[in-house]
Amino acid sequence: MPRRKAALKDSKQDLVMNSVIEKHTHNALPRILVIDDMFGRQIQGNLNRERANLCGMYGIQDVTGDELFPADEEVMDPMADAVFFRGQHPLSATIGDSVENDLEATIAFVRQGWHTAANSGPTWALVLLDLCFYTGAVTAASNDAFAGMPVGRAGDDDARNYFGLTILKRLREEFPELPVVILSSKPRDEVSLSFTEAGALGFISRTDSAGRAKLGEYLWRHGLTPDASGTVVGTSLPLLLSLREARRASASRRNVLIRGERGTGKELLAQYLNRYGALDGECRPLVVVDCGALSSTLWESKLLGHMRGAYTGADRERKGLIVQADGGDLFLDEIGNMVPEVQDGLLRVIDTCEVAPLGATSGRKVNVRFISATNENIERWAELGIRFRPDLLDRLVKGGTIWLPPLRERRSDIPLLVERFVREAELEFAGAMTRKVDLDALQALRAYDWPGNIRELRSVLFKAVNGHPDVEHLVAGHLQFGSVIPGENDNASTTTAPSPPQPIIPPAEALYPPADLVAARSIRPLILDQKDLNGSFERLVAKFHEQLADVVEECLAAYSDPRTGRVNYTGAYRLAVPSAEQSSNIAVAAKRWFRMLFVGKNGLVGPLPPEAVAQRPLLMGARRWACGSDA
Repeated sequence: MPRRKAALKDSKQDLVMNSVIEKHTHNALPRILVIDDMFGRQIQGNLNRERANLCGMYGIQDVTGDELFPADEEVMDPMADAVFFRGQHPLSATIGDSVENDLEATIAFVRQGWHTAANSGPTWALVLLDLCFYTGAVTAASNDAFAGMPVGRAGDDDARNYFGLTILKRLREEFPELPVVILSSKPRDEVSLSFTEAGALGFISRTDSAGRAKLGEYLWRHGLTPDASGTVVGTSLPLLLSLREARRASASRRNVLIRGERGTGKELLAQYLNRYGALDGECRPLVVVDCGALSSTLWESKLLGHMRGAYTGADRERKGLIVQADGGDLFLDEIGNMVPEVQDGLLRVIDTCEVAPLGATSGRKVNVRFISATNENIERWAELGIRFRPDLLDRLVKGGTIWLPPLRERRSDIPLLVERFVREAELEFAGAMTRKVDLDALQALRAYDWPGNIRELRSVLFKAVNGHPDVEHLVAGHLQFGSVIPGENDNASTTTAPSPPQPIIPPAEALYPPADLVAARSIRPLILDQKDLNGSFERLVAKFHEQLADVVEECLAAYSDPRTGRVNYTGAYRLAVPSAEQSSNIAVAAKRWFRMLFVGKNGLVGPLPPEAVAQRPLLMGARRWACGSDA
């Protein structure tokens, strides 16, 4: 590449990366949009005093940039930046002008700052919306009272036709996730039903002396705000919605379940919950438990603790993990791997709020919130009565379930994550040079689907820096994307990702397309009474294959994502045999069915093939296929 072109490319890349980092790391204040005729108007050659007073009263910093003269005093310790918009035209009016409401211009202004493919996330954390907008001519009298304000028309103050409600309804239609709070001087009890039905989340009176505190509370509860600490990196809409749910859940101190694919950062979200759960500012403990490491024989010693002499080798007292989390949170990571014995014991602890260490004669009360996390469909397991107790699940989700989006649903966060991980990698590897991320590399990173999510992204970038420590650029050729198999070690070698193989389907004569699918039923052992045995051989075989089809369907359903329909084939395969262990023939047939249908997929998570949904084993053909030799 010619030197001048290369220099221009570097310059363009620097501008892109620096603007992204500066926008989302140096400015941690959330940004609100205020749509109000009084506060949003521009005054020719003068300062909007009403706007300045509002900013000082509510602790917000005007960043609209539409005034020639700055405010007399800066807002000390602002809680948010604010952009003001009139919602009418002209924005700046004088005597003789006619002011009219402008719905389309208002929606267009909101859209410019909302979540689009062109920007990295929603600009608006919250909208403050007026109800009554005055229209008509600007007279000398109205201008003397408030510069640029019209005298108003008769219908402007009709509660049934407030322009603010018209705006609100359009916002709910086009931007359903955008939180809107009413800012008005009207009595709340007179307008409460109207703005609630239209979708507003709260109300602040212009004359309320506690307006600043209310705005802060609304921002905390409803605002789309990123993690100011930088622990959870990202500003994409799906992530901000998850963070908002986490803040809402943290206020109640009730048990919370975090659902998300592996590698999405569930433990980081647990840290976020723990931090926001300490509303009094006190640091509360967060104890992490790997549920897969809790065996059926040693779990009591780890979770409950033990007294000295409780068993051979217990030479001193040991506090269990639950007691260590007293007053804070216990994070149960990968709770889908928890064995039944631990589930039984944990259920009792949650019910009684009491822990009795091994060897103790009495228990002690504890105040612990349980934050659980899993990438498995444990709700389905509980519904079917397999692998997870439904009564335990009920207690673990009292505070709700928070869905953490996969990286492919928050691609706009990739530049921020890349910057974080590249700098971390440069610090970890001694002598590695500081580098710039090439735009082609960034595009390649955003185009990849990331089955291993953030953990895989970090691994790819660390390997790229480790493999090329002596260069100033990270280019696309340094990146090695790999096939990720659920359950495999994340340090497995990475090669160019192959195209997903097509599933091998059993022979056509062994499949039967039914007129419609039979509703899924709970897995039960194959039980035949005397009348079944007295029937024809075909009836007996039919029952066998009906049971086989149920086992396969339920195993697929248990490992499917209810939101996307994607299925973890490896998990379903592993579940098939133990689910049917009371009937060895069913177990062998189910195992063979999965082997034939999904061979070559290597456990990759993907959409359920139509063949697996729309076909069931044919009576005689499937009997010969499923019960044949195992060779």
